[in-house]
Amino acid sequence: MKKPPFPSLPFFRQGGGQTPLGAFLRRLPLYLILTAFALLYLEPVLYMISMSFKSATDITDATAKWIPHQPTLVSLRYAFEAMNVWPVFLEDRGLWENLMRSNLVVSLLTTFVPALIQVYTCAIAGYAFARLTFPCKRLLFVLLLTSYIIPPQTVFMPLTWVFRSLGVINSPMSFILPALFGAGLKGSLFVIIYMQFFKKLPAQLEEAAYIDGASTYKVFFTVMLPLAKPARVTVFLFSMVWHWNETYLTGLFYTRIGTLATALDAIKLPENDYSMTIMAVKMAAALIFVLPMLVIYLFTQRSFTESIERTGIVE
Repeated sequence: MKKPPFPSLPFFRQGGGQTPLGAFLRRLPLYLILTAFALLYLEPVLYMISMSFKSATDITDATAKWIPHQPTLVSLRYAFEAMNVWPVFLEDRGLWENLMRSNLVVSLLTTFVPALIQVYTCAIAGYAFARLTFPCKRLLFVLLLTSYIIPPQTVFMPLTWVFRSLGVINSPMSFILPALFGAGLKGSLFVIIYMQFFKKLPAQLEEAAYIDGASTYKVFFTVMLPLAKPARVTVFLFSMVWHWNETYLTGLFYTRIGTLATALDAIKLPENDYSMTIMAVKMAAALIFVLPMLVIYLFTQRSFTESIERTGIVE
């Protein structure tokens, strides 16, 4: 029997069927398109990283567009200190006052605590609008949509007056307190996301729980809320990103403390210092600012993509 040609090469297969090389060539145009889009989205990030390590001479050198000839950490170090990332502990102040001197600590408290609270409080409101019947339901839903449409710039005066009277100005409680009541930053949108998700669940699940003697609260916490994991992931990530990037409300409520977002807008170079440029410092500060969100998204990318497909946002 005659041996097939090139029997040791994996790209040649005996009989009919498509070889791996043929499948690769068929998908090559798709790979090229996806690579082009990936480079298009990654170019700003790569440019930001490159600029963060450039010296003052590399900024004006046209040959050092992507790879600096004299990489330095001067811009990163100055941006790290100018943004007050780590707290500075003073002996004449308490632990909480020292922690509030760190923009990173304030950003974490302003971001993760309200986001975690909104995951559950907005779920309660979304379940009520989706599956329960109560008086003035349509009117309350219209008010919910109105609260989403009205921009915060139109209500900043009453918000500031209320928070000042409650004594939560210059405190993360100005963001935590509204989240406890299912409101807060983009709270109405999160209620709508939960409402759309709960509407898709079959009513037989609740009926079976009611037959077993479960109350409405037990049905929600033991049956419906565990099934809402895709919606919970979506709400948590969206709330976290929006709180992290918020500058308008933090500028109103935080007059003595700040976040990384507000520090990024206010960063400046020291006078008579020519060892770095404002462009390199701004890029270094932006890298410090976006790095936590990039790390979190890398670990939650799969869950976030699956949750988007199952919550009805793309419909």
